[in-house]
Amino acid sequence: MSKIVLCRLSLIILIVFSSFSVNADAASSKVEVKTDSNSSVTSPGLQKLVQTLNKIKTFSGRFVQYSVDQKGSRIQESRGELKADREGLFYWHTEAPLEQVVISDGVQITVYDPDLEQATIQKVGQQAETTPAILFSGDTDKIGELFEVEVKDFGNSISQYLLIPKTKDSLFERLRIRFDGQHLNEMRITDTLGQESTMSFIHTEINLTLPKNTFKPVFPKGTDIIRDIPLSAPQAN
Repeated sequence: MSKIVLCRLSLIILIVFSSFSVNADAASSKVEVKTDSNSSVTSPGLQKLVQTLNKIKTFSGRFVQYSVDQKGSRIQESRGELKADREGLFYWHTEAPLEQVVISDGVQITVYDPDLEQATIQKVGQQAETTPAILFSGDTDKIGELFEVEVKDFGNSISQYLLIPKTKDSLFERLRIRFDGQHLNEMRITDTLGQESTMSFIHTEINLTLPKNTFKPVFPKGTDIIRDIPLSAPQAN
């Protein structure tokens, strides 16, 4: 798994977490999707997914991440840590040999590559416009327009959601999210090239108080910083 693939995957995951965390309060306890006949029908998959996400205030966990090519062969495995706060704060650290840190404060995304000694800072919206961020925003009309959503339950606690974008410009072809109760235990993404990437969570905790400096990027001296957004005092480095 190259760092380009890793970065792409990290941005998809980041948008998923940061988008639902900022706007999940807007979702009602009953999700409805409008059909072409302008009538409203209840979507059990959407309803259950949004209800689950609404109960998550913060999330933290360690994961094993691997990709599978079109032949079903595992390409490479990596490990890391993920933390998210419903205020739009996000921290992703993938460990060596493909070390990368992705941090978001809900407004901008920082991608830091220790090997290159380089950090890139971009607006969240630049990725959100081309990814299914709206899925977790509570805008039920757009969710119905953009995604086919199915849910499968296994036993009393495990629920798996299949999300298939209807738009042609999505970064992925399908996304599977599996919860065990309130705990996310797997995310599986199939990209537009047919490559499958999976994050299996080893240990997760929800609704802990996370220190705010968790989501503040700190770079070693000499790091090359590339900005795609204007500096805004007094937050300039």
